[in-house]
Order: sequence, then structure tokens, then C-alpha cells
Amino acid sequence: MRRDDNKKAAAAFAAASATHDVLVARQPIFDVLSKVTAHELLYRPTLEDEGDVGQLPGSAATARVILAAISDFGLRRLVGDADVHLNLPAELIRTPIDIPLPPERVVLEVLEDVQADRDVIAGLEVYKARGFRIALDDFAAMPGQGDPRLLSLADIVKVDILLQPADSLPALIDDLRARKIEPIAEKVESGEQFERCRGLGFTGFQGFFLQRPETFKGHRTEGFKPATLQVLAALQISDYSAEEIEKLVSRDVALVTRLLRSLNSAYYGFPSPVSSVRHGINLVGRDNLLKLCAILTLAAFRDRPSWLLGNTLARARMCELLRPAGDEEEGGAFFMAGMLSHLDALLGVPLPEAVGSIDLVPPVSEALLARKGSIGRALSAVEGYEKGRWDAVIAAGFDDLTAVHAAYLEAVGWSEETLKLTID
Repeated sequence: MRRDDNKKAAAAFAAASATHDVLVARQPIFDVLSKVTAHELLYRPTLEDEGDVGQLPGSAATARVILAAISDFGLRRLVGDADVHLNLPAELIRTPIDIPLPPERVVLEVLEDVQADRDVIAGLEVYKARGFRIALDDFAAMPGQGDPRLLSLADIVKVDILLQPADSLPALIDDLRARKIEPIAEKVESGEQFERCRGLGFTGFQGFFLQRPETFKGHRTEGFKPATLQVLAALQISDYSAEEIEKLVSRDVALVTRLLRSLNSAYYGFPSPVSSVRHGINLVGRDNLLKLCAILTLAAFRDRPSWLLGNTLARARMCELLRPAGDEEEGGAFFMAGMLSHLDALLGVPLPEAVGSIDLVPPVSEALLARKGSIGRALSAVEGYEKGRWDAVIAAGFDDLTAVHAAYLEAVGWSEETLKLTID
């Protein structure tokens, strides 16, 4: 590889990344304990990009993800302490560039359509020498693949369990483990699939199985008390007085304890101690205190994976941010819908049963059960963005993808920070 080629490629990718807005979503990768170990960063073009000539080359897409992770938001706020998976197109493999991310935290994924020619092998060797790990995406599931030269460079192989014949999985896992390659199962969408893949020997899992209530069936969380549920329901109602809120919250002694502990933490930094719920209302305001109460109810689900709790918070905040200007529904109702959208998975029961356990106002319950109204459209947009389904975001009525992207990043950063408040 010539140095001038590297400089030209780097300059071209940086220029492409700087000319348009970037849409980046993250998809978690879990270990056998359902703990997030990494996030794959997903890129899709903005509407402005789609008007350009042809589809953006993979190199420009990857460069935008890299630069967005660093300059637009910050790697730590986007993925916390987890590792990062980046799709690596053929042109970036054949002509390696300097990737301004710490190699020990980055996994470079080789897409399934990349042919293992001499330049590809040489490029991967360059990245390996720099300390990056290599993952092969859908490697074994694609016809004609299985080149031992790629396997010799791989640290991880990702297997689409919906494409790979089930009877071939045991032999595949045995072969990968013999080569000391970590197998990751993709498209894991249910608890049953997760358990089956874990039993086969997969050590990493990618998919949305934690959002399914059957994942936790038979393990319902204790301590989600009626008083706490009433506090959640109160978040929707605008005419509660400070005295009524204080009486309501005070029914749950554990909630009051967590509330005062949070208000007196360094996170708020008040000059004098907060001594009562009423004092807290006077300092932070009714809406902020009720929102904090809702957040602290997640402490009842401490046995659930932290990603599920964090995603619950992110959904709540993003729904709130997507409330259309002048909408007749209050921001608290949008926040509540996002907050309760995972209630089925948290409680381990079907969503209608979970929603029926709370006296919700019709706009919130209809949004949760049928995605109706402005709240339902916001929730649909949030769910679409999480999966990188920009078409679903637009179909929900949110044409300004740049604004939705900003809301997503704000919600992700806020949830990472706020999750700490749920820990006693």
C-alpha cells in the first residue's frame, strides 16, 4: 500500500463525511449473561444523501460512522464502556486508512459480499497489526465462503441463525471454537432462540430478544407495588397539586428513600440537603420530580439486564423529545408511553395485561396497545430508529431525520447518565 493512496483515501472519506448529516444507530451485542459487551454502529443515508447520485459507497458510510462517533457525540456517550463494531467495506480493506478510534475497543466487520483476494488479505493483515479485531459477518451462511485465509485472520464470526441450517450449527460452532474464534448469533429475536443458541455454544448474541416478555416468563419482578404504579400513572395528569403528589409518593417508603437519596446526590448538587418530597418539588418542579419518581421505579427491576432498563429510559426521553410543537398531549404523556413500552418485558407478561395493571389515560394506553395518536406515532418512530429502519420513522410522520437523529443521541446520552440513579 502506497502512502499517497492512504492519504487520498482518508481525505476523500473525511470530505464525504463532512458534507452531509449523519444518521447513526446502535445495536447491542450481548454475552451469555445478557450483558452488553459491544454495540454495532449502523449507518443509513439521510434524505439529502438519497438525492445524491447513486447510493453512497460503503467507504463513505463507514467513514461517517467513525467521524460521527468521535466528533458529533463522543464515543463514550454513545456506547459507554462497550466495544464498537464497524462495518468495513471492500474499498476500506484494500486501501486501509487510519481509524481514529482506540484499536482495543474496535471490531472491524468484513461484510459477507467481500471477496477474499490478495489485496483484501493484505489489508486485513494491516488492521490486525494495528491492534484491531476482525469479525466476519454471515461468513459461514453465504454460499462459496469459508476461505481459510479469512478464518485465519478472524477473531469473531457472526452467524445469521435464520439463514444457517439448524442441523449445521453444532459442527460450525465446534470448528470455530477449535480455531479460537468467538461465535456470535445474529437475529436472535426470542428467549427460546437465545437459550438454544447459548446451549449450542454461541458466546455472543445480537437481536432484540430482551424486548420479548417470554424471555423473563416465570421470573416476574417482586416489589412493583400499587403505590409505585399510581405514581407512574400520576405523571400523565396535570392537575395534581404539590400536596397530592407528596401524599401519593409517601405511600411507598422505599421510593421516598431512593428519591431523597437521588436529590441529595452530586448529580443535582444542591447547596443544602433536600429533607422532604415537598422540598424536592419546590427545588426541581412538579414535572421533574414525577419524572424522577418514574425513573426510580426501575430500581424494582434490578434483576433485569441493564440494557433493557437503559433502553426503557432512552425510549421515554426520545418520545418526549419527539412531541410535536403545539401538540395537545403533554410531554409527560409522551415520556410515560416510552417508559411503559417495555413493561411487558419487565413484568414478563403480555403487554395488554401489563398496561391493564395501571390506570392510564386513553391517549397513552392507545399508543401502547395500537400505536394510535401522536404519542403512538412518536413511539413507532422511536422503535424504527432503534433498528435502523428509517423508512418506519418517515412512515410515522417524522420526515426530518436529522431532528430525529438529534433526539436519539440526546436520549441515549441521557439514559446512560440517568441509569445510575436507579442503583441503590
